[in-house]
Amino acid sequence: MVRRALIDPVRRLASQVRPPLRIAVLVALLAACGPAHLRHTAEVTSPIGTAQAAGPLERSAFDPSALPPMVLGVQTHFSQGWPASSLALAQQVGAPMLRDSLPWAATEKVRGSYDLGSPGAQALASACAAGQRLLLTAVPANPLYDGGGWVSSAAGNAAFASYLAALADRFGPCLAAIEVGNELNGSGTLVYPAGVNRAAAYVATLKAVRARIGGRVAILGGSTNMIGTGFLRTLFAAGILAEVDGIAVHPYRLRGEGLDVELAQLNSAMDAAGRRVPIWASEFSVDTRDLPGAAGELIKQTTMLAAAGAAQASWYALIDQRWFPNMGLFAGTAPKPQAAAFRMMQQLLARGRPQRLDLGDPLLFAYRFGTDTTVVWGAPRSLMVEGGTVSDASGAPVPLAGVGESPVVITGTTAIRFGSSTWIADTLMGWGTPQWRYAVRLKADTNYRLPLFDDQFTSYFGDRWYRPLRINTTSAAPGGTAASPLRAVWRHVAPVPESVDVGGCFAKGAVGDGVDLTITAAGKVLWRGVLTGQLQLPPLSADLAPGEALELVAGPNQTAGGDSFNLRLVLFQRGAGEPVACPQ
Repeated sequence: MVRRALIDPVRRLASQVRPPLRIAVLVALLAACGPAHLRHTAEVTSPIGTAQAAGPLERSAFDPSALPPMVLGVQTHFSQGWPASSLALAQQVGAPMLRDSLPWAATEKVRGSYDLGSPGAQALASACAAGQRLLLTAVPANPLYDGGGWVSSAAGNAAFASYLAALADRFGPCLAAIEVGNELNGSGTLVYPAGVNRAAAYVATLKAVRARIGGRVAILGGSTNMIGTGFLRTLFAAGILAEVDGIAVHPYRLRGEGLDVELAQLNSAMDAAGRRVPIWASEFSVDTRDLPGAAGELIKQTTMLAAAGAAQASWYALIDQRWFPNMGLFAGTAPKPQAAAFRMMQQLLARGRPQRLDLGDPLLFAYRFGTDTTVVWGAPRSLMVEGGTVSDASGAPVPLAGVGESPVVITGTTAIRFGSSTWIADTLMGWGTPQWRYAVRLKADTNYRLPLFDDQFTSYFGDRWYRPLRINTTSAAPGGTAASPLRAVWRHVAPVPESVDVGGCFAKGAVGDGVDLTITAAGKVLWRGVLTGQLQLPPLSADLAPGEALELVAGPNQTAGGDSFNLRLVLFQRGAGEPVACPQ
């Protein structure tokens, strides 16, 4: 866990807009070759109803429901001085696996001699004795080898592999996996001498590790902050998939919606590279003071990870920490709602892989565990349940009020009926589904359809030719200037006659001169404004004939830079409109 939540790397990168001159040159190039570039871009298909599972064989051989249950573990920091008494907390919530580390530099201070008797190592051995298993991270750097940077010589790689073999000897079958490196797409990682191909050097290290301990313990590579499919593609091209048993990702997000789309994209990238291996979500969490909300996200995101075929996931972390005071299952020794949700997920995962029910509405999320348990959330609507029990994310019984954005767990029955929702479309829960089409609009009002683009940290709707423009689930950024704009477009096309109320909230930081926002219906402007802080839309209504579109268009105000913003736009049935809360 590094730099979590205090820095949003995506927003920071998005705010670094090219100087105006370079934008002008870019747009000129796009005018000449942009249409040819995008005309042949494949349409993006939503994975809803056809989620692909991770695994070691060919794509056609996968059936998520046939995979073993996903393992839900938790992050501990015994190597950083946590007391061994904390083990009791992990056992209290039923965590079957702990993610921790025993840093190489602290373990091997004399060449060939390993100190595995530290308090941290002893605590992890106690976990093994109690029946828990271990996922250990290991950074391939030691002052004894290759100048203290990441090892790249044959001798350095052999030494690192020997250290990992010592860990495998120490913990035996209790050691489930070793994650080589941590958040490689961030700063301060892959520290190699100038001129060394970093991807090739990292893969060479994994090759040496596989030669030494392959088959004894699962070897995980990649280890990205967020999902990072764009970054991982470089490693795939360098041959990583032949050397690992899994790809580690850290899919941090405040809302689970869109997680299925990004996981499917990662699986597709592995397929394109020739081999798919399991995904390990070795860190995930939610950094918020809304404890019931965090508990709900634990339920939602764990469910979505399991449905997508992830082999393992580790909640970060067991205990609140000084720098991350909101993310633990416990505050000290006091359990938080997240602890109850974690404990309940152990029971749900034991029922097998969840499968998303195809109910014909992308804004309704219903995942079936086993034969009689369903996790449900989505756009508001009525809910009728015959028999069984209904509980919230913490396991507490709840009165049956209906479906909402917080999940409920229905156990002991499949006699469930859902009413229709007054929500027609939502930029958050409907992101990446057929409800929306995404485009970039240039100065001449020419639109180009945006594909799902894999960047260093996340996948979003965009294109490398149009950076920093992007469309994520709850945030976005246009590009360019008023003279040479790159406008982001959300387009909802009515499949049938629709009478809609439009609600939305937008927010951005104080940097920059604002974002120009426009909402149109059937080509007519409904509202226009400049976003400089937080903005709640006034009441808006429109009538759409089949094939007509409602559009949200976001462009630069006058100057470039500082144009990243948060958003949520909801289309309601006429008369059902209400204020929309701004996403964080």
